[in-house]
Amino acid sequence: MKLNRHRQHGFTLAEMAIVVVLGGILLAAGLMAGRGQISRAQAQDVIQIASDLQTASLSFKQRYGYLPGDWIYAANQLPGITVGGTGGAQGDGLIAGGISAAGLVTAVNEVGVVPVQLYAAGLIGKLGTNPQMRLQSQFGAVHVAAATAANTSAAYVAANPAVRNVIIFFSLPCEVVLDVDRALDDGVDTTGRAMGIVACTAGGSLTRYFVPL
Repeated sequence: MKLNRHRQHGFTLAEMAIVVVLGGILLAAGLMAGRGQISRAQAQDVIQIASDLQTASLSFKQRYGYLPGDWIYAANQLPGITVGGTGGAQGDGLIAGGISAAGLVTAVNEVGVVPVQLYAAGLIGKLGTNPQMRLQSQFGAVHVAAATAANTSAAYVAANPAVRNVIIFFSLPCEVVLDVDRALDDGVDTTGRAMGIVACTAGGSLTRYFVPL
């Protein structure tokens, strides 16, 4: 009786190379998709912070007649608030105060007291312990401030003369900035009402990104 003998063939070097290349492509695609999902989730957090501050500031103005920080202080209107913000003309519609490159403010200037006043009014739910940086995203400081060239940029002021105050996000990764800009504006980080201080560089981050209040 004759037995059928089947010769077993191993992979050739060319076949093995193809498998390795295809595996690498699939792995890279998976990693990119994963990074994209993380970036979109991080962008959503930034968008939520911006939305919460816009809503809270509008509610504050409707209730007290002025924006937080720019509020003309009246005794006993807010629990625990004994003074108004300093460093600007209160009641002029601008939230005045300088911000350092690291995202720090003077605790008692108009910018510095914005989160304290919003918290005391029950319009935001939490407050950081650093008096120079009460609000933060997962990347850095967040401030509400006048849209001056010092706080934003000359390009932003020129492009958006009607914007009086902005929400400033510090140290956002460029991938997050672009996702935020696509959701809130025109998808370009150097044009529109939401802008970065400079053009984003792939893999980098922006020191400041501005969203209108």
